[in-house]
Amino acid sequence: MLAVTKEFTFDCAHVLSYHEGLCKNLHGHTYKLQVEVGRTAWSPELPEMDGMVIDFKVLKMIVTSEIISRFDHAFIYWGEGADKFEVELATIIKKFDARIVELGFRPTAENMAEFFYKKLAASFAHVGIEMVAIRLWETPTSYAEVRNEIWRS
Repeated sequence: MLAVTKEFTFDCAHVLSYHEGLCKNLHGHTYKLQVEVGRTAWSPELPEMDGMVIDFKVLKMIVTSEIISRFDHAFIYWGEGADKFEVELATIIKKFDARIVELGFRPTAENMAEFFYKKLAASFAHVGIEMVAIRLWETPTSYAEVRNEIWRS
C-alpha cells in the first residue's frame, strides 16, 4: 500500500447553534485540511502512474474544485437549524450576495470532516484512488479525523 498526503488551508466563519460556550458567537477559523489518498494495486491501464499514487497536481485540482473553492472565505451554516441568530445571519449574508455555504448538518469539525471525506471519496473513485484519511484542523492543536479502516495499519 502506498499513500500520499497533501495539505490545504481555507478560512470560514460560522456559529455553533445551541452551543453553551463562546462558539455560539460568530467566529472564524483558518482550517487546515490534510487529504491522504492511496492505491492498493497498480493498474495496467495506467502505466504512466508506475511508482506514483496520484500526481499531486491532480490531487490539488480535485480538492480545490470540490472543497476549497466552495468553502474558502464563506459563512457556513446549518440550513435546517432553527437558531434565530444563525438563520438571521444567513439571511443578511444572502441579501448582500456574499459567499455562503448551506449545510445539512451543524458545522462542527467532526461533521465537516465526515462530509469532506465522503465528497472526496466519490471524486477520487473516478480516477481509481481510494481515500485513506481526512484530517480537518480547526485550530493549531485540534483536529477531527475520518479514516478508512481498510487502510489502518
